[in-house]
Amino acid sequence: MKISVQSTRNNVIVCQIDVVSEMLFDVDFQVDLATDAGQQSFHIRQKGWDISWLPKGSYSLIINLSESDIEATNYRVRVVAMDNANGKPRVLSDCVDSIVVSNPRKVLSPDIYWDLQAQDFDINELSWKKGYSDWFYLHFDHAARVIKELMFNNSDKLKGKILDVGCGDGVTDLGLFLRMQPELLVGIDPFKGFEGIEAACQANHIPEHLVKHENLRFTADSGNEIPFDDDSFDVVLSWGSLEHIAGGYDKALAEITRVLKKDGILFAHPGLFYGEVGNHLREFFDDPFIHLKIPEEELKQRLMTAKPNYMERLGKTYPPEDYWRWYKELNPITVDSMERELRALGYEPWRVALRSSNVVEYTSELQKYSMNDLAVAEMYGTFILKSK
Repeated sequence: MKISVQSTRNNVIVCQIDVVSEMLFDVDFQVDLATDAGQQSFHIRQKGWDISWLPKGSYSLIINLSESDIEATNYRVRVVAMDNANGKPRVLSDCVDSIVVSNPRKVLSPDIYWDLQAQDFDINELSWKKGYSDWFYLHFDHAARVIKELMFNNSDKLKGKILDVGCGDGVTDLGLFLRMQPELLVGIDPFKGFEGIEAACQANHIPEHLVKHENLRFTADSGNEIPFDDDSFDVVLSWGSLEHIAGGYDKALAEITRVLKKDGILFAHPGLFYGEVGNHLREFFDDPFIHLKIPEEELKQRLMTAKPNYMERLGKTYPPEDYWRWYKELNPITVDSMERELRALGYEPWRVALRSSNVVEYTSELQKYSMNDLAVAEMYGTFILKSK
């Protein structure tokens, strides 16, 4: 990245930012003002910005002092750009210049922030500006960061060989691959959702050739028959896939254990059948526990006649018949059952996070279910394979 102060007129600092790399991740800018005499200094913060990534291109960093309450005098301005490369913060570039502030007011602390604009496109089109309502953001940004930072603590294991079992559209794998640059990342899924990943990249200002890297591969294979030798991978990922393996996931777990090296790490984020998102029908029903309250035939009938509020899924929608088939294939996973099964296979928990519901209204239909099973909405866990 290159930074230069382009203009310091009319109490506005405009910096030219040139991203020369294909992509930068977790970008931040630190702007400091100090008087020539060193009597006052101010750190100008970002406001509401979480720059998950920036593509190659030119940008303008704008600091408007017109509405600030800082003393009118000469200031030295320093701008420092930082990012996070492979889990390690680094300084990309910095520059120093001067500005004369003509505000007549003299108050000790300013309330000013920097802003960032792209010169070649609308920066609001980037996934991290759209936030949690955007499917691409949920996977490329949120899910990839959860794996990398929360569950793996930026472990060097993510620099080795990674297998994602049930990779879906592959967007999470792409986000993780570009951030960590592992030796190999393979995503497998028999439903081939990853075939649309190049179009998704194009729609989100990511150069398509980045998904064609020789160390990032997608294949239409099943978790029940993983086409790799024993002890092939340092890491195996399963984000929302174990619950979808029709007929049970025992064979898939055995296959995962076979291809994972001893002391390798398994990341599992299984759908919990009894939790508030466990039925995977929230686009059709407001009640998260409806599948536990009414007979199955009634549930099917109501599903087929409901008016769904579809989530945005990279432009794809599916008919109620597909949702019913997926529902019928769900494995009734709980936190307790998952822990028992993984320990029996030789795994030990390393980092685990549980998200619980705020309140579970225990109607008469729910009395037979465990409080833990209903209240725990999501489980994220990394498990070290200690014995094989």
